[in-house]
Amino acid sequence: MRTLAIALAAALTILTPAHAGDEVEVDFDQVPALHIPLGKRVVSARPAFEDYAFMLFDVCDALSLEGDDCLIYPLNASLGGNAVATIFDGNRVIIYDRELSPLVGYEGAEMIIAHELAHHHCGHIGTAPDPKQELAADALAGAAARLMGRSLDAALSAVNVLAERPSSTHPGRQERIEAITAGWNDPEKAKGC
Repeated sequence: MRTLAIALAAALTILTPAHAGDEVEVDFDQVPALHIPLGKRVVSARPAFEDYAFMLFDVCDALSLEGDDCLIYPLNASLGGNAVATIFDGNRVIIYDRELSPLVGYEGAEMIIAHELAHHHCGHIGTAPDPKQELAADALAGAAARLMGRSLDAALSAVNVLAERPSSTHPGRQERIEAITAGWNDPEKAKGC
């Protein structure tokens, strides 16, 4: 796992001309981008700054996931304050909108990455949208937070961006809080998806 993590981090560093913490202006016209169809639109996604890659590695380590379970490429794109797990050109990716980070903080971003990783791990990609899958991903993210030594408050740090009311694809905020809490309380059960 560490070899894969180091190789992916090195690849991301080569593809990314600046790190998130650097005081460097990034000319995104010079950064390689993928044009990924999402729903009825196409987004331009770029390799994520390495902080998101390291969040992904930390979640994988906490959940004891290895090999293909963590062969996922983190990307950044403008998604209207959202994140998505998908497969593009045979590669498993997580696309994260950096606009979320100021709203949820570091631990909230980590939880969103964990939630999207859970969609890959639990086999949700390519299936019909289902609120139960969202709850399973929330529970696994809660489990990851607990296993990383985060408090329950930290595990819940991203819930302020969740919709209050349920939709046809996502449960309401209260159900999601309950799923995250259940995963945090019983990580082994949550790991079963």
